[in-house]
Amino acid sequence: MRVNARLDEATQRELQQLARDTGLSVTEVIRAAIHRYYLQEATQAQSVADSFADLIGSVDGPADMSVTYKQACTQSLRDKHA
Repeated sequence: MRVNARLDEATQRELQQLARDTGLSVTEVIRAAIHRYYLQEATQAQSVADSFADLIGSVDGPADMSVTYKQACTQSLRDKHA
């Protein structure tokens, strides 16, 4: 895939400096940057999913709460404002 991107002067300088410092071409630096960003995002998304996975099955309540939650909320409000 061919990509055409407009970079501000600061980003252009950073990209050129990275290419000089690493000995890579600008294309290789951009490829590496995209790959690192991809890995970062994939790892972050996985850790968020893992965080919520710990919650599954950790709440006590009626087994049919997914069906009767409206009744439970209504009753709770009645009890609170009685």
